[in-house]
Amino acid sequence: MELWNLGNKLILLLFVVVAAYFRTADPSPWFVVFFLIYVALNLIEPLLKPIYLKRAAVITLIAYLLFCTFYVQSDFVLLLALSLYELASAYFRKRIPVLVVMAVPLLIIDQQNLFPLYAFIALLVFFNGNYAHRYTNKILRQDQQLDKMRNDQEKLTKRLHENQEFIRASEYTYKLEERNRLSQVLHDGVGHSMTGALIQMEAAKVMLRSDLGAAETLLQNAIGISKEAIEQIRLTLKNIKPPVQQLGIHRLKAGVEAFGSKSGLRTTVVHDGEMERITPLQWKIIQDNVTEALTNTAKYASASAVHVEVRVLGKLIKAVVSDDGRGEAKIVKGLGLLGMEERTAAVNGTIIADGTRGFSVTTLMPLEDA
Repeated sequence: MELWNLGNKLILLLFVVVAAYFRTADPSPWFVVFFLIYVALNLIEPLLKPIYLKRAAVITLIAYLLFCTFYVQSDFVLLLALSLYELASAYFRKRIPVLVVMAVPLLIIDQQNLFPLYAFIALLVFFNGNYAHRYTNKILRQDQQLDKMRNDQEKLTKRLHENQEFIRASEYTYKLEERNRLSQVLHDGVGHSMTGALIQMEAAKVMLRSDLGAAETLLQNAIGISKEAIEQIRLTLKNIKPPVQQLGIHRLKAGVEAFGSKSGLRTTVVHDGEMERITPLQWKIIQDNVTEALTNTAKYASASAVHVEVRVLGKLIKAVVSDDGRGEAKIVKGLGLLGMEERTAAVNGTIIADGTRGFSVTTLMPLEDA
């Protein structure tokens, strides 16, 4: 706003000088002196920081211009419009009172040729200042919105870090609890069983020379107890081990999400069908092919989003990686695509690459139990 005031004052000063030169046949010799004093006072005003000093400087300028208008040359009245606008804008928010204050000098103008000239300058300063005022307020509102958005972003980032720390702490706590549970199961079940079997075998060792039948019975009991303990270990491990389909799709989702975080691309993963029919070897091939396709997308596609889907159809497994990049009309098979074809061919599958709409790579494999 201060730059606008300085620019307007400069233009207005030049206009008044030209108007005074052509309008007055014999201008006052003191006109230049008082005019330079006015310029000096205007240069002092922007240097004042406190608002009350700025307003005092504007009031001083108005008083000085009134003095010059009555006692030096009447053309100084033309400079009143801008100073009155500055002063009135500081006290009135509505525009009409500002315009009324700017119109006051019309009452003291005694020369008819100055009347329309001042009215023109006053209207020009009013509308120009009003526009600059609205523009400045708009910029201030945008700055406030940006500050608010920046603060919100900082809060969200802080909350995200806190959530990540909470997730890591929760995962660690869960692992400790799971390890503690597994240790307790092995101690209470397997440990006690193996201890009982060991006692039976020690007793059988003592009775081998004195009572062979009793020793054989004790050894048979120890064998039975050991079998039960081994079966309990097998059941415990079976209950702990996640199903193949859950392990496969979770690993795939984790890999795609990690890729999205590093590359900045939006990623989505969907699956449909009987995931349990996919074998561990087929999951390995899907994981490797998806990783290779994602790497190619990040390098060459110029894409903003990539989509991964795994579907179990009637007799086929279908895994697709597609992006919204530039695509390729003529596909040249590089090492990555050839490697995908070799991996898939090992399980009698095939690869289909399409570059017409973005770029997509489809892995098709037959189900082993189909």
